[in-house]
Amino acid sequence: MANQITGRVFVSINGKRLASKEGGKLGFGTVEREAVLGDSGVLGYSEKSTVPYVECTIAHKSDTSLKELQDTTDASITFEADTGKVYMLRNAWNAKAIELDKGEVALRFEGMSAEEA
Repeated sequence: MANQITGRVFVSINGKRLASKEGGKLGFGTVEREAVLGDSGVLGYSEKSTVPYVECTIAHKSDTSLKELQDTTDASITFEADTGKVYMLRNAWNAKAIELDKGEVALRFEGMSAEEA
């Protein structure tokens, strides 16, 4: 498995696997650094914190509850790669309004921390 590159990811909410489509994203919520410029050039940088998140698009099926997804708070979101790596977004909430578009629902969950399990 050392040569395998992540190709597929599986997203679950509180242990319930979603019908996620290709292209899930995980952000650890680390620090972003931005250059600070002055008249003489670069003076240094400033830092700001970013929020940990998981994004995915799911297929809308007959058992998909849009209300349940919209109301998600204080959840454990699991982001499992086909390489065997597993990441956990803790104390997560649904971060954007739910929209059903052509059988798909784009989701963004944000949380207090993201960790490698």
